[in-house]
Amino acid sequence: MKKMKLLTLLLLITGITVQAQQRYKEYYRDQLGKGEKIVYADYQSISIRTAEGDYVQKVFYPEKKILTHYLTYKDSKFQAKEGPYREWYDNGQLWKEGTYENDKAQGVWTFYSYDNGTKSEYGAFEMGERTGKWITLDSLGGTTREQFYKAGKLHGECKIYSMDGQLAMTQQFEEGKKISEQRLLDDPDVYGSINDALDIQPYLKECENENAELRQNCTERKYLEAIYKNIKYPALAREENVMGNVLIRFTLEKDGSISDIMVLRGVCEVIEQECRRVMKYMPEWKPGMKNGKPVRVWYNLPIKFKLE
Repeated sequence: MKKMKLLTLLLLITGITVQAQQRYKEYYRDQLGKGEKIVYADYQSISIRTAEGDYVQKVFYPEKKILTHYLTYKDSKFQAKEGPYREWYDNGQLWKEGTYENDKAQGVWTFYSYDNGTKSEYGAFEMGERTGKWITLDSLGGTTREQFYKAGKLHGECKIYSMDGQLAMTQQFEEGKKISEQRLLDDPDVYGSINDALDIQPYLKECENENAELRQNCTERKYLEAIYKNIKYPALAREENVMGNVLIRFTLEKDGSISDIMVLRGVCEVIEQECRRVMKYMPEWKPGMKNGKPVRVWYNLPIKFKLE
C-alpha cells in the first residue's frame, strides 16, 4: 500500500445561524443515546453532553447519516480531545480506535480493514507520535510486518513476512531513513503487494530519472500539483462549513492506467463527487516493476478539506 501526502485546501468560514443549528438538532435527534443532550449542531456533527457528564462529538456523513467519528473532549469548549476515540469508514466498518490525552493520541491504537473489518495494524502512540513496535496483519490475522518507531519515525529493524509466515525481508532504519535491506527468500511472489519489495516504484512519466529518490520526489510533487490545480471546494460544503479528510483508494495497473477507484471516506456527498471528478486529471503513470515485469499496485490518496 502506498500512502500519499495530505493535500490541504484552505478557505474562509462564516458562522452558523441559530435557525440552521436548530434544524440540524432536529435532523440528528434520532442519533442521541439515552440521557444525551445536544449542546451544538451543524451540517455534519452534533456536540453532546452524555448522561455521565462527558463531552462528546459525533461526526456524520450528512446525507447518509452514517457515523464516521466519535470524539471525547476535556470540557464544554470541545477543543482538546481527552478519552476514547473511534472512527469508521463510509461502509460502516470500524477504521481506528484509541485514546487521546491532552489532545494527542496516547497508548495503544488499533486499525481495521475496510474490506472485511479485521484488525490490520496496531501499536502505541506517545504524545501523538508512533513509538515502539507496530504490527501489520493480513486478512487472516497473520503478521506481514513488524517495525519499530521512535518519535514518529521508523527506527531500528523492520521485518517483512511471506504469505506462509516466513521471514522474507529485513530492513534497518535510522530516524526514518532506510540504511540497509536484505531479501531472504528467492521466490518473488512472497512479497505480494508490498511496495517496498518492488525493484522500481511506480512514477509519473514526466518524472523519468535514473535517480530513484529524485523520481519519487518529483512524482509526489506532480500528482499533488495536478490535484490541487483542478480540485474545487464545493459551494455547499463551504456554506455548511464542512471539513474533513477524504481517503481514496485506486489501483495502478500494469499498463500505468488507473482503475478500481473507491472512496473509503467521502466526508459528504458533494466533496465525494468532487474528489471522484478530479481523479481524471491524474497525470500518466509508469507502473511498478518487479523482476523486470510490471505489477499492479494499489494506493491510498488522502485529501484534507479544511476551512479557516
